[in-house]
Amino acid sequence: MKRIILDRINEWFDDPRRKPLLLCGARQVGKTYLLRNQFSKQFDDCVFIDMITDDESRNFFSSTSDPKKYLEYIEARFNKKVSPDCPLILDEVQECPKAIVSLKYFCDDHRELPVIASGSLVRLAINRMKGKEDFTFPVGKVSILNMYPMTFEEYLLNSNPVLLKMIRESYSEHRPLESAYHEMALDRLYEYLAIGGMPEAVDRFLETGSYVDTAKAISDVYGNYLADMSLYNVSNETILKTRNVYKNIFGQMNKENKNYKVGLIDHGKSNRDYSNAYMWLELARVIYRSRKTDGHVPLPLIEDEKGLFRYYLADQGMFVHQSRLPRSDFLVKDKRNSLSGIFYENYVADELSAKGIKLFYWVGKGSHEIEFVVQNGSQLVAIDVKKAGGKMRSLESFRANNPRYTAVKISSGNYGYDSDNDLLSIPLYQTFLLAEQLSKGEPIRPE
Repeated sequence: MKRIILDRINEWFDDPRRKPLLLCGARQVGKTYLLRNQFSKQFDDCVFIDMITDDESRNFFSSTSDPKKYLEYIEARFNKKVSPDCPLILDEVQECPKAIVSLKYFCDDHRELPVIASGSLVRLAINRMKGKEDFTFPVGKVSILNMYPMTFEEYLLNSNPVLLKMIRESYSEHRPLESAYHEMALDRLYEYLAIGGMPEAVDRFLETGSYVDTAKAISDVYGNYLADMSLYNVSNETILKTRNVYKNIFGQMNKENKNYKVGLIDHGKSNRDYSNAYMWLELARVIYRSRKTDGHVPLPLIEDEKGLFRYYLADQGMFVHQSRLPRSDFLVKDKRNSLSGIFYENYVADELSAKGIKLFYWVGKGSHEIEFVVQNGSQLVAIDVKKAGGKMRSLESFRANNPRYTAVKISSGNYGYDSDNDLLSIPLYQTFLLAEQLSKGEPIRPE
């Protein structure tokens, strides 16, 4: 499976002043496969150590943070010498905090050596170790890359790269995609909405074309996520709360007021009672929080920990799994019209988050709301997500409070730009391109 992040890892490797790399991400998003089966295959030799399965290495690395001793041990144990052309990969590094600390010394004393540490729950492990005398996170001594489930761009990269090229060209040239290809792109998008971006599920679907097999793969990952919630949690009570929050993301989004209300799943409880559960899920990168704004939105956008919020699942396939909706509803055009708008909203949240964009939403008077508000330089971008066309009353309400902004409508319609109203309309399948521009702070208006 081709992953775009491999290019960024190779760029890191080619940087003569590189620091050790910390590759983070949720469980089963493909970190180990990428490093073991793709990145390391580019070299004649590589040292790959799994800190979960290799008990001997983990025990040795836990006894010291001295890179010199690590390198001596590797030579003696594996008969290999880490060098500028032989990377050292420490997988599941959260199982060995001393190895995380050692990255500081690799940076200071052995920067010529390419060292990658990767982990699924590494942020949780770091959070748990904070304040302990023998653990200091190497702030400023590592480069950090975040890996996410496969985006729609990556799905096309592996299933239809020719169509991906056409989608990119139409967006960059500010023109609609030809009608036949527009419909083809929507069909591929709905496939993706049904299966999501977990590599195992995507690989299963592309290999077999079976939605039954794909659903089984998603169900297995979902169960593994629930099992993982016993790790690095402070108590059995918090484990139960964490699972309860996660299992109710779809249900909370599927109500009229989509703000997350813990009282609906645990009567009489408040967000403060669930703070550890929220922290676990966010640090594990299995959910994304979107924070509420209203009225006039000041810049810069600031995360308010005390305000109202919504949660999205970090994988679209997991979201569909929670909904219990038949995947055929995404494939039959007549049934697509009855799909709830929250499926599209969760998809856009995932695409924005995969580019490192913080999520905010806006609520006006009455039923007016804007699903996503993004800061782009000195202006706001208001993103209205619709499954089809429709009136833009929420955008009109937003404009009355925030005159300096660009409006974006994401729907099943084709590309277009209304210069009179400064309104960019893009199809759902081009969301990743919008997210790419916003992450770089590039202007999104056609010139």
